[in-house]
Amino acid sequence: MKVTKHKKARKYMSFYINNFGFKEPLLVLIDGTFAHAAYKVRIQIEDQLKKYFQCELKLIVTACIITETENIGGPLVSVCQLLKKFLVHKCGHEKHPISGVACIRAMTKTCNYIVATQDRDLQEWVRARPGIPLFYLHNNQVPTLVQPSDASVKAAAGKLHSKVLVREVDEKMLASLKHKEGLMPEKETQPKRRKKVKNPNPLSCKKSKKNKNDKTSCPEVRRQGGVQSQTIEKRKRKRIKLPKHVVEYLKAGGPEAPN
Repeated sequence: MKVTKHKKARKYMSFYINNFGFKEPLLVLIDGTFAHAAYKVRIQIEDQLKKYFQCELKLIVTACIITETENIGGPLVSVCQLLKKFLVHKCGHEKHPISGVACIRAMTKTCNYIVATQDRDLQEWVRARPGIPLFYLHNNQVPTLVQPSDASVKAAAGKLHSKVLVREVDEKMLASLKHKEGLMPEKETQPKRRKKVKNPNPLSCKKSKKNKNDKTSCPEVRRQGGVQSQTIEKRKRKRIKLPKHVVEYLKAGGPEAPN
């Protein structure tokens, strides 16, 4: 459970750091109700908050919060002594102190604070304002950082959209200035080439090969088959040699050799 709790706290604070300019050391503004709830369950506020956020932070109160706790008196005397241990931040109401709730509302308008309170009305006010993290003790015991409210999410989305628009405008202005100064050559408009109709693949249209040894498949071979066979036989015929005495007899004027 502790690992999950710390992961959520880092995730929520990274949202405020990226979108609303929060940075370390984180400033935690504590009121009398939060200090009273922590005092009742014996929670060491500074140690518990450092373990919870796992980063550098400062615990801050104002003179208005201390004065309001002192005026209540009674069981809150020890709570007042606890608040005086934290860093007292100047709120501008030192001469004419106001209520702690009004002081916290005024303080969150000028700087980024994490508001730590158990006051339900002040919690609702913080949720309705974008960019203000809310911290409280769940069931007056468990330190809890509240998930960013819908107002904070919408404000962050609006900032992101405005950044995108400004970036597009800046890019257009820069491009126009480059064109005027001649630093950016104009793009040549070339006519688009029409795609030619391609012929079918000749390999797909190729006829099947016939057997070359089949002489009957070719009409020319059938027509000239007899002539070709005769010429081949003539070429292969060998001459018959006559014996010597027959040749001498013919040379001597004997009767003619039969044809």
